[in-house]
Amino acid sequence: MLPEPQGVNQIGTRTLVLTDATRHRDLLVTTWFPAESGTVAAPYMDKRTGAEFAREWNLRLGFEQSVCTHSWLDTTISHQKAFPVVLLEHGSGVVPAIYTSLAEGLASNGFIVVATNHPPDSLIAVFPDGHEIKAQPYWPENADRRTQGVAIGKFVDDVLVADVRFVLDQLQELNFHDGFWRGRLDLSHVAIVGHSMGGTTAALALKEDGRIRAGVNLDGSTYPGMNADVRPIPLGKPLLFMETEVHASDPETHGKEFVGSEANTYYVVLAGNEHMAFTDAPLLQCRFSKESAPGTTRCEKALHAVELTRSVVNEFVGKYLRDNPAPELDSLVRIDRK
Repeated sequence: MLPEPQGVNQIGTRTLVLTDATRHRDLLVTTWFPAESGTVAAPYMDKRTGAEFAREWNLRLGFEQSVCTHSWLDTTISHQKAFPVVLLEHGSGVVPAIYTSLAEGLASNGFIVVATNHPPDSLIAVFPDGHEIKAQPYWPENADRRTQGVAIGKFVDDVLVADVRFVLDQLQELNFHDGFWRGRLDLSHVAIVGHSMGGTTAALALKEDGRIRAGVNLDGSTYPGMNADVRPIPLGKPLLFMETEVHASDPETHGKEFVGSEANTYYVVLAGNEHMAFTDAPLLQCRFSKESAPGTTRCEKALHAVELTRSVVNEFVGKYLRDNPAPELDSLVRIDRK
């Protein structure tokens, strides 16, 4: 079972397919929300996505059937006028489902979480009608690093950020016209959280879309194109930059990627962990790896990283979407100045 959410709300989940006719693009969007009790437990991910993930991460085939979520399929949104919205952006080569622990934690604390699958940057997108889109490179594979970086940066701007803005447009429509969602999405209070490439997307979308109030970058670059000779983008909005020790200690990036302003920006280093520590992946490897099982210490560390990420992200979005206190974030431990 995934770690227990710490909020007071039950959690519901449902999947939408949103079609952007102008870009000829279909998007698979997973939502988690504060809910009434249900009787049908939500699966962790579908069978084909599980098979693709098992192959990529060397996990036992069918592992997804043994992962128990804390979400219900057959339920409705809790009886409250509206909930703040948190957009959740995945990293390259994965799927939104591996952020379920983070999403459930936020939903249990009273946020509606909206996670978009962005092909071809995701590992796979399996649509309800049966068709699927698998990952494929969107940069010149044989080019030098800078040329690749420019292509990646263009993809972030032209596709990923465009997807974010389109999804926000669609949420506004749903909030006005859809029987399930009508009046339940507080779109005057929106934050965005992204990991890896999704963190880059979050930073750029935060800058470019005035509807988004605050953002979280989990171990992603803030360089358009991910090139160290390009200065990070100025935001002027609240940002939580949470990264691994390896990322923070890299001389090519340390002190350069920190963006925002002193009054509303947080820089948090997750010591002793690797890039995927912000996701469910290390927990899945502890339980379902085909290789020798990791030691207890490593599995405990993976669980601690997931719970710490949930706690800090929840405090941050609570502060800027609800004016909640943030005792962990606002207890200053260390300042690095260059």
